[in-house]
Amino acid sequence: MELYYSEKFNPEELALLGRAIGTAAQGTIVVGRDGRAISRYGKRALVIGIVSTGSTVMDVRLIPLIALRDFAKRKGYPFVYVYYYGGVRVEISGVEVEEVRAIAESKAFVEAPPNDIGATVYYPNALDDLLYELFRHYNFTISGKALVDCMNTPAALLFPRLNERFGFEVELINDMMTSYLPPKPKEVFLQKLSKGEYDFGIRFRPDGIAEVYKDNEVKEFDTLWKLLDHLAKF
Repeated sequence: MELYYSEKFNPEELALLGRAIGTAAQGTIVVGRDGRAISRYGKRALVIGIVSTGSTVMDVRLIPLIALRDFAKRKGYPFVYVYYYGGVRVEISGVEVEEVRAIAESKAFVEAPPNDIGATVYYPNALDDLLYELFRHYNFTISGKALVDCMNTPAALLFPRLNERFGFEVELINDMMTSYLPPKPKEVFLQKLSKGEYDFGIRFRPDGIAEVYKDNEVKEFDTLWKLLDHLAKF
């Protein structure tokens, strides 16, 4: 669920938000981001706030939001994701949004003493480990060609690994992960999909939802496991 949105980059707000998240969670929190520099710095501000409460951060760095949901669930931890889409946004799961907002508003933060400051554990191979687990579980082949709209998100990192593993061809659009320009609109994707020789289409939204287009039907999925369950039917 979206916890925070701001058109401007405000690291002080993000650090306070991190303190509220750490206070509410009081444990280990997985933190990831998209490919923009502003998200990298925003994540750093959040992490500073989180560890100040004594909570531990598992920093998985650059990762698609749809993959982070699966990774955090496997680990059994809440997650926080920082990304840019018309402004700086923070997605959270596993911690009550209203509780975090109430703590942030009242500034009733846990303040850890110097010897109890939380640690940051770096886990840069989170996406690789998740894909390894997925590829061990799924063994099918999809014929044909897909049009994939990455919407300038880290979903571009899933290719060519997904299509090479499952045998289908892919054409990517909006695959510039570092661009602050708005991605080409949905209408461009739909027009290209209808006029091209594609067997299906996938559109990865910035909020971590994958839309699958096939045979005039659209299905939505919020995890890679659910997405691959559906693609296996092809």
